[in-house]
Amino acid sequence: MKRSFGLVIIVVVAALLAAPAWNFQDKKPVAAYIIKVVKDVERRSSGTTGWSKALLLSELKAGYEVRTQEKSFAMIKFADDSKVAVREKSIITISGETDANGKILNRDVYIERGRTSFEVKKQETEQFRFTSPISVASIRGTLGGTGFDPGENMADITIITGVAEFSSSRTGCKVDIRGGMTGRIDSTGSCRADTASHHELHNNDPHSDVNQGNGGADTTKTGLGGGGVLKNEGGAAVTTKFSLSNISGTLETGKDVGVQISLMHPPVDISQATMFYRNQGDPGYKQQTMTIAGGLNLSCKIPGTDVHAGTTKTSEYYFSMLGSNGTTYTFPESSPDTSPYTLPIKPRTVYIRIPVTDPTGQTRFLQISYEE
Repeated sequence: MKRSFGLVIIVVVAALLAAPAWNFQDKKPVAAYIIKVVKDVERRSSGTTGWSKALLLSELKAGYEVRTQEKSFAMIKFADDSKVAVREKSIITISGETDANGKILNRDVYIERGRTSFEVKKQETEQFRFTSPISVASIRGTLGGTGFDPGENMADITIITGVAEFSSSRTGCKVDIRGGMTGRIDSTGSCRADTASHHELHNNDPHSDVNQGNGGADTTKTGLGGGGVLKNEGGAAVTTKFSLSNISGTLETGKDVGVQISLMHPPVDISQATMFYRNQGDPGYKQQTMTIAGGLNLSCKIPGTDVHAGTTKTSEYYFSMLGSNGTTYTFPESSPDTSPYTLPIKPRTVYIRIPVTDPTGQTRFLQISYEE
């Protein structure tokens, strides 16, 4: 019997990045936009006392605050497509700088109170920080959520995929929080890391209904891959439909591909996992055995020699996992080999220089390019 449970996938394409020198003399304030508003959301600029109603596509410049009332929600998007969801009864402030070319140098979301979830795009030189009156979380290429409760004077962070350094701004105590973990810092400056509960994973998953402004109870219901029955914290059965979180990224012909999977709510321990992949149009799938770390994080690498854009410029893939109970789980759940997941493949441009002699007798070169 084939079954499926929730997972989050990150695809990283190995590539050489040429980082231009930063121009520190022409820094500009970072900017973002509110791309979703539910009910009562307000904003105000730095140095002002009055709040104004936040509208769809309202601009947020460095120093702007956003406030959500009860049962309200806002989604903020930055230029690099990083997103921050602001939950109800929250107040946050954004800050940061870009260089003269618009490259982001630093960003900070200060949480005065309340909760956010985040989907931060990976940056090679910049760390996205979430701060509170007692904590600092340094983020790079991570999905998760974080909040601060002024009543309990407690800050916490839960990571779905990726890693964050979570530290006390009072004592300097630091802990690394990885996928499937929750970190907490209290008013004394002590910090700790624990395995996240099903409730914490759902409540901080940026793709769950509660973090998309679509409502939904703060329970174990997940917005992530197949079908099944879970139990909430009260013990009552909750029927859920798993779905796969949004996958972004483009493969490139000839480039190695690193694949990381974080499992959410696996019903049993996973003893074996395999990724099947092919360039669309190929007769059969190739496969890679995945490394399992901590029971929740799986990874493998597809060699660049197996990645070719071809005529369709599309990669197809699916996953098969063996549970400790002998059950096989697949993603997608139904007919994964004929209805696989897909990602685009960017062709590699090949340049050929042909020497020719012009009428004056000088040697010149004719350049021809084609997509491989």
